[in-house]
Amino acid sequence: MIVPNNEFLNRLLDSITKAQNDSDDQTPDGEGSAARGFQDIPGILADIRSELQGINRNLEVLVALAQGNGRKDSRRSPFRAGSQSPFFMTPGVREELAGVALPPETEPLRTFLNSYDLYIVSAGLRKTVSPANGTGMREFAGFIGKHYGDLAPALREIRRHYSADRYSFRWRTEPGFFTSPAGERFWQELQDLGLASKTAGSRGFPEIRLSEDPPARYFLTGGWLEMLAVILVQETVEELFEDSPDISLHLAGNLAVRSGDEEDFEMDVFFLLNGIPFWIECKTGSRESWQEDLMRYRELKDRYPILGRNVFLLSSDIEPECMEPLSRESGIRVADIPSFKRTLRDSVLSDIASGDMEGNPAACLRKGAPEPEREIPETQAYENNPGFQRLRERLAHAGIETADRNTIPEELDDAVNDFAAFLWERRSRLDHFDCLLRTALNGGDLEIPTGEIPDRHSLNYQFAVWLQDLRFISGYEYSKKKRVLELREVKSSRYGEFVSVYLWPAYIARRILKKFAGRDESEMPVILRRPVFRNAAGDEAEADLAVETGASWRFIIAGDPDEAPEDFITRIRALIKAGIPAESILAVTPAPGNAQKARLRAQLGVSLLSPEEAAGEIVRSSFAEVSGRDLQL
Repeated sequence: MIVPNNEFLNRLLDSITKAQNDSDDQTPDGEGSAARGFQDIPGILADIRSELQGINRNLEVLVALAQGNGRKDSRRSPFRAGSQSPFFMTPGVREELAGVALPPETEPLRTFLNSYDLYIVSAGLRKTVSPANGTGMREFAGFIGKHYGDLAPALREIRRHYSADRYSFRWRTEPGFFTSPAGERFWQELQDLGLASKTAGSRGFPEIRLSEDPPARYFLTGGWLEMLAVILVQETVEELFEDSPDISLHLAGNLAVRSGDEEDFEMDVFFLLNGIPFWIECKTGSRESWQEDLMRYRELKDRYPILGRNVFLLSSDIEPECMEPLSRESGIRVADIPSFKRTLRDSVLSDIASGDMEGNPAACLRKGAPEPEREIPETQAYENNPGFQRLRERLAHAGIETADRNTIPEELDDAVNDFAAFLWERRSRLDHFDCLLRTALNGGDLEIPTGEIPDRHSLNYQFAVWLQDLRFISGYEYSKKKRVLELREVKSSRYGEFVSVYLWPAYIARRILKKFAGRDESEMPVILRRPVFRNAAGDEAEADLAVETGASWRFIIAGDPDEAPEDFITRIRALIKAGIPAESILAVTPAPGNAQKARLRAQLGVSLLSPEEAAGEIVRSSFAEVSGRDLQL
């Protein structure tokens, strides 16, 4: 690989900066396109420069990796005060870690974690680079949290420039932001705390100069959310409990932890409330930028159950309808700023109801606080399903645990399959309504245009009827005045989960059942949705469908057309690693080619089929004798 040297890129960046400054001087008076929200030449040059700087940094990382400075080496590097890396570990063994100097208030946390073979390497590391005005920063973080809806564009713009190592820029959003109450105080606080300065600039665009000090960079690129999380935790505890020595809260930020097997990770906020642990991770930026981290936290949660009891991800930029599906998928409570205190309060009350908290915290609840109610687990969809019980018993002999992640009620099974076929086969014509539903706020209403003469046999009406039958909406009504179908109480998160998790597998299930049409009821296959398998080593994987035909089982991994090939392969490998034999797995994609089939067979020993072929394969094997290799049962 040919890597351009840094000197070349630096000269290119300097040239672009000079061109930008020259162009700024020649900007005509009056309201140009930039004032109306469009980029002019300087703005375009600034974006190019930002991209090139990002490339430059990435190339440096690639060169470092090529020279052998991988993560395993770097995380053992000596501790440097002020480091911003999340893996700032010091070399040493358990005895040395036990002697790490920590603030006195974190000692109960150390004692708790040590009892679970977890060792604190450092606590509050970023305090070494925090501004002297700690109280002011804390108050500013609280202000940002209360007015984040108004301040989000400004924070995103600052984050973008910091990530490109740019400290001076012209503010190219609505100038009126600076005269709004929230915007005016925001910029005044930045200047008072020494985080940024603002001048009049020219052509109506204020000139912003960001501080180059690490404290400013840390705070404005996400540190404020970590400070806010601490504030919200303390407020929640104060609002729930009366002042009492029976309520003990031990809280720390930025805990760097090493496990007994030398697994290193950082915890943004960690606290003990009467002996019960709570772990909070904070994420700014778009969901796409941190979704991979969510899976990492899930791995840590599963590996260290004591930490996984109460895990939260607090995100500043997340769509409300995405929180529930992400929480269900990861097993981590995902919340935005407005909902975080309620989510945390409910978790605390649940822990009180469990009886695991030390002392008698229920007696210290403030007057009017909600009474703790013991959570009754939702009835599993397969809890009384004979087929699921047979599968669980069979796999138990092979040392494989079987769980259930299906959230579709059994009485809706057939309807879900039929709706999947209706939606999948007409997806191109319903795509617009599909997008509207997935972006609608939960509990809100939605309008679907029908035209002047409503046709009850049209796709619009059929779609609305399906949505009501499957409980995605509470009802619908035709408005003559608006000429629309008004959908009531849209459950967009529930619908979004169906589209992203169940749609394609449910369509495959329907194709399988159609192959058995006309057979006796005793000959019909048992189809289970989203079974989860875990072997003795803790390796876990999920199948989209498990199908019992006769005495044999087949496990289907359904490859959605939008799924990346490497993610599809990863899911298949995980199922094999969890203990499911490759010859029992059917990988299904819409239209696999012969080369794809041969490659997957050679690599993993798994059959790659179309839905029609998979249905035929299951029919052919339904009454065949179980081979000796079939699940080794």
